[in-house]
Amino acid sequence: MRGSSKTISCPRGEQIWLRYNNLDGELLFMLTSKVSNRDYYYLYEVKEGSLEKLGRARTPIELEDKFSIKKRTNKGRK
Repeated sequence: MRGSSKTISCPRGEQIWLRYNNLDGELLFMLTSKVSNRDYYYLYEVKEGSLEKLGRARTPIELEDKFSIKKRTNKGRK
């Protein structure tokens, strides 16, 4: 994370596919799947230096649409 010495790690048994940052480079969300398969994708929100699971879906696009990721990551610089 930019401006922070704290590292956020991927949940055990999962692999990070995407990191979503705002316009200032701050990490807001992470998209993962199980290491062994990609039947489901999991979306996590970064809150106070830890991850909170928001949901799971068969495709990343389902999660991006359901949680308005594009809209939420475009906030930032004024």
